[in-house]
Amino acid sequence: MAQDPQILLSFDDEGTAVVIVDDTETGDAATLLGLAPGLAEPGQALQLAQALNHLAHEQTFAVIEDPAEFAAWYNKRLAEEDPKADWVEGTFQLSNYPAPDFDAIKAPRTSGGTLTFFAINRQLGAVYTASAGLEGDALTPQYDPLNG
Repeated sequence: MAQDPQILLSFDDEGTAVVIVDDTETGDAATLLGLAPGLAEPGQALQLAQALNHLAHEQTFAVIEDPAEFAAWYNKRLAEEDPKADWVEGTFQLSNYPAPDFDAIKAPRTSGGTLTFFAINRQLGAVYTASAGLEGDALTPQYDPLNG
């Protein structure tokens, strides 16, 4: 049985997002799947979501790995906010946006040739649903506001 390749999210010397599969570095999603075709398997949806999210948006979005853990974190942080606080440029509050529908948020999954995952914008705190086909140009995830 072949061993699963080691996959690392990284940046090249110019600061561009890359994925390293064993010893091969790529910034291209199709090449990534060529080097690690097992990522397209349903059991690898989380790892594929992390890799495609990294290539598409570097550190702008974080993949929501565990919906229950995310909901607990979100609600705790929301409860700690002062909704009456004055707005300060460069800062954000989760209360600036409608709370997401936590029941809609699921762990990353592949089905019918599509990867679907949920992500939070690290700067804004807004939640997005993302989807990517598992072939060609469709490998770049499309992000849409969850409550949009």
